Amino acid sequence: MVRISIDGMGGDHAPAAVIKGIQMFFENSRSDTKIICVCPEEKFKQETTEVTSRLVPVYCEGYIPMDTKLSLSIMKNKDTSMHRAIQMLKNNEADVVFSAGNTAIFVSIAIAELGLLKGVDRPGICVHLPNLRDRLTLLLDAGATVSPKPVNLYQYAIMGSLYAKYALGIENPSLGLLNVGAEPGKGDELRQNAYKMLAANTSLNFIGNIEGHEVFTGKVDVIVTDGFSGNIVLKVGEGVGRAFKSMMLREINRSVSGKIGFFMARNSIKSYVRKTDYAEYGGGVLLGVNGIVIVGHGRSSPRAICHATLLGEKIASSSFFVKLREHTEKWEQVS
Repeated sequence: MVRISIDGMGGDHAPAAVIKGIQMFFENSRSDTKIICVCPEEKFKQETTEVTSRLVPVYCEGYIPMDTKLSLSIMKNKDTSMHRAIQMLKNNEADVVFSAGNTAIFVSIAIAELGLLKGVDRPGICVHLPNLRDRLTLLLDAGATVSPKPVNLYQYAIMGSLYAKYALGIENPSLGLLNVGAEPGKGDELRQNAYKMLAANTSLNFIGNIEGHEVFTGKVDVIVTDGFSGNIVLKVGEGVGRAFKSMMLREINRSVSGKIGFFMARNSIKSYVRKTDYAEYGGGVLLGVNGIVIVGHGRSSPRAICHATLLGEKIASSSFFVKLREHTEKWEQVS
């Protein structure tokens, strides 16, 4: 049985979106996975009174608002929904922890409470992106470390490749380094040195640099970059998807022929909109910490919460984290 600890107050629309997302998860998953919702009692009971063998509330006194700044006092306050949810993973009372709350604080508390895997220098957020091959492309780091060293990108590449293989079932996943040009000598010092390290590891299926216009083509299965660039790619991708949807609907409503065309192609259009919606992928995986940590979008809808929970269930049910621990020597040699 998989046990998932969820920060009930994480996100712009918590706790309502969180509770509804959990209920959607139960509708979509027929497993015996147990959800532990950490939340102040009055907040939880405002949204539901349902307490079952699969949904168990754990009450706490406080929570961390989305606009809170990272501080020493926040890190020391152990009785918040975010802190308690992470502690449940640390104490082996849960197999996965998820929060759509303040990302910087969630990542900081996760590192402080769980620690990093042996040899890992800094963790990275791994997100799922749609591509033209109707598969997924992994991008990391999407915002955990904005000023990394070459060794960080090297470790992201190894962890991302292991995740692609053991959690997503991609045999011999291909790997690319996001850069401003395809040639080996392109980019700044960070990318040039990271390129040399990646090219020297023959166990990686490293194909070289890839450019921004190739991110969504499916040219590679795993893309590594710094957290600053990765977060921009992620946000631009989300924005383009929303903008295209709005422009498409506007053009459809301008004419009768447009409305007729939409009616005929509505299933294909709905499929496209779903695939480009961040909610379809739920959240990112914080690779490098000592546990399965899922980081959600601050504006997560119930559907996004549901899919993040399904993602956590899938990872916990796979051999990924066991394999990750078994491969620590791969990055210890250069850390």
